[in-house]
Amino acid sequence: MTAAFEDVVTSPERRRSYEEQGLWDDTTLAGQVALHARAQPQALAVLDAAGRHTFAELRRDAAAVAEWLVSAGIGPGGVVSLQLPNCYEFVVAAVAAQSVGAVTNPLLVNYRARELEHVFSTVRPDVVFTPATHRGCDHEELVAEVAARTGVSPRQVVVGGPGRGPNLGVTEILSGPADPEGLGSGPARAVSEVIFTSGTEARPKAIMHTEQTTNFSVRVAYEDLAVGPGDVVWMPSPLGHSTGFNYGMRMALYHGLPLVLQDHWDAAQAVDLITAEGCSYTLAATTFLRDLVATAGGQGRRLDSMRVFGCGGAPVPPPLVGEAAEVGVTVLRLYGSTEVLVGTWNRPDSPLERRRDTDGRPMSHVDVLVCDEDGRTVAPGAPGELHVRGPNTCVGFFDDPERTAATFLEGGWVRSGDLVTLDGDGHLTVVGRRKEILIRGGLNIAPREIEEMLIAFDEVQQAAVIGVPDDRLGERMCACVVLRPGRQLDLATVVARLRHRGLATYKLPERLMAVPALPMTASGKVQKHLLVAEVMAAGDD
Repeated sequence: MTAAFEDVVTSPERRRSYEEQGLWDDTTLAGQVALHARAQPQALAVLDAAGRHTFAELRRDAAAVAEWLVSAGIGPGGVVSLQLPNCYEFVVAAVAAQSVGAVTNPLLVNYRARELEHVFSTVRPDVVFTPATHRGCDHEELVAEVAARTGVSPRQVVVGGPGRGPNLGVTEILSGPADPEGLGSGPARAVSEVIFTSGTEARPKAIMHTEQTTNFSVRVAYEDLAVGPGDVVWMPSPLGHSTGFNYGMRMALYHGLPLVLQDHWDAAQAVDLITAEGCSYTLAATTFLRDLVATAGGQGRRLDSMRVFGCGGAPVPPPLVGEAAEVGVTVLRLYGSTEVLVGTWNRPDSPLERRRDTDGRPMSHVDVLVCDEDGRTVAPGAPGELHVRGPNTCVGFFDDPERTAATFLEGGWVRSGDLVTLDGDGHLTVVGRRKEILIRGGLNIAPREIEEMLIAFDEVQQAAVIGVPDDRLGERMCACVVLRPGRQLDLATVVARLRHRGLATYKLPERLMAVPALPMTASGKVQKHLLVAEVMAAGDD
């Protein structure tokens, strides 16, 4: 029997409390788009590489796609996967899917066969929107390959081409008649998003959110950060990631703000976009911030409109916050995850030292605790595991009762797996992670996934994947291997084999080091910090 998309963690008492306080309401993504299209039809909704699109245009196009979804039998409980770059069509499809009550499944466009096989096998999408080709990948061939391997064959809608065989081009759908007033809306309390973690475990979790959890989160961000009608949202983070989807696309559309999309990362283009459009808000990883600041500084340009640059997901060096201020960018460090969205965030009026050295204070109506291994609250300033509770937290993991039980505790608390401190003023700082994870350019990578693939090589006896500090990306991946006697292996071979296995490019090792043995603790755990020191001591050799 197929598992249902339903809230598996919220108690009736907690739901009643949130609804009575107005923290959870009936607003939806499609409902807000329709609202703004009526109030300001010619206002800019989305700017992408192809041009400018108004709220009236967005409502009309979303209605056309919604009508097609209904004609294809897609409605409540159906799954619409979106594996598209940052483009207008992604936004249209997301609004359309929500409007018919389907579950939207945003995916990174750089996922390949290995990642898509897990997605298809887990949520069994009914429809998948993809590019025809994108950065050298033929997505029609990719989906066909994954469908053959999994036995899951969603209908494919192609952006940037007419579609081959049974596949349909999105332009064909958009060219048909549509009634903008017919744009509907799924129920706010139903699961409307399933987003896969980007790699904190070898088997990514399918995290379920509703319109109530996500819309609360963008409402409270709007209020806490003093965002207003004159703000412009710039989003270089992938819409296929929770950051781009919720704190870019949803943030803009919910509040009727312009959404300026950037797909291919180019810092000089980013400076031009921010300047030309007066972009004032974003949430993006440290790599984007570092490149943006360096480019603006090198060009002698200021970006004073960028008054809310939310930054998290990877360590944010305190000096970088000061360097950003010198070119007019106000950096507000934060703590977030797909499970809890944003839990803590510095505010625009936070002192510079707080913005430099902490990850902010809890969002309004969100509670945090820092606990020891026995679940007891630690003293202020002492490190412990972060627990979060609030209307922002997800409603469970899809079809994953074991990990759901381990993560969601009595009283609505969500265990983060992250080690933090909480000072006397309520400012949180991430100091480490219980979860073994690499963060490269803002994307999480599970070492275990790559290690298991390496150990399957005939030449490899043992393997450990580590992250080596990198000024721009945060970490770069190095594969340390113990080779079997008489065997050899080089990086090019490793990369070629992993590509052949369908591994996404961002997960490929950038360095390979053969070691005589892996350093172990007495209990048999690999001492990865010693491997990191060894790799760094070896330099680029």
